[in-house]
Amino acid sequence: MKTVLFGFDDFGEKVAKYLGKKELTIVVFDEEEEKKAKEKLYNVLYFREIDDDLLNELETFEIAIATLRNEDKNLFLCLSIKEIFPNVKLVAKVSEKGNEYKYKLAGVDKTINPYEVTANRIMTILKRPLTLKIIEEIIFENSTLSFSEIEIPKNSFLDGKYIKDIDKEISKNYNILIIAVVDKEMSSNVQFVTKGINHKLDKGDILIVVGDKEDIERFKDDLQMFIGVLND
Repeated sequence: MKTVLFGFDDFGEKVAKYLGKKELTIVVFDEEEEKKAKEKLYNVLYFREIDDDLLNELETFEIAIATLRNEDKNLFLCLSIKEIFPNVKLVAKVSEKGNEYKYKLAGVDKTINPYEVTANRIMTILKRPLTLKIIEEIIFENSTLSFSEIEIPKNSFLDGKYIKDIDKEISKNYNILIIAVVDKEMSSNVQFVTKGINHKLDKGDILIVVGDKEDIERFKDDLQMFIGVLND
């Protein structure tokens, strides 16, 4: 099926590799992305901006995939595509889970959250006898995404809270995803959050999270900072 991929950052490039070059057109709004895509011998079109007239000039296609790095531009692109090509199946990358409803309102048929996709991959691999270091090298090579084991300190703002009560708040405030928890007092086994557990967090419990490296570090810093306030 003829497909148009909008955007060629690291995520877009991975999508392009999966699709292959046959019947694929890549549309970019960034000169560096244009250069990179051409070097890899893709069929590339460079637009300076999201323009309805330019979009109208695209050859007939059946699937559009929007992966622009900027969330606002990506959403605007989806609105434009659906207005011009109402029957095209539209898939969009969502950088923040809280924005999924906006894409649905824009008529997007399927959203992809890179954090959740990566989390699912981690859950599969964690069941195998690999160390966390090896897992990280396999999954996050050449990526800003990372995952981390975070031990909950005594008197932190997570101590005594239930997973379901803080999961959405942490996702919203830090843009990271909790995928599992390890309660060392009960067992050293990994309990996956996606299986519906509502574990009560205590000091010493370990959260396994996925997200951007900077966001994870900010989350860790805030945990320690709140402890300092309580101890003063």
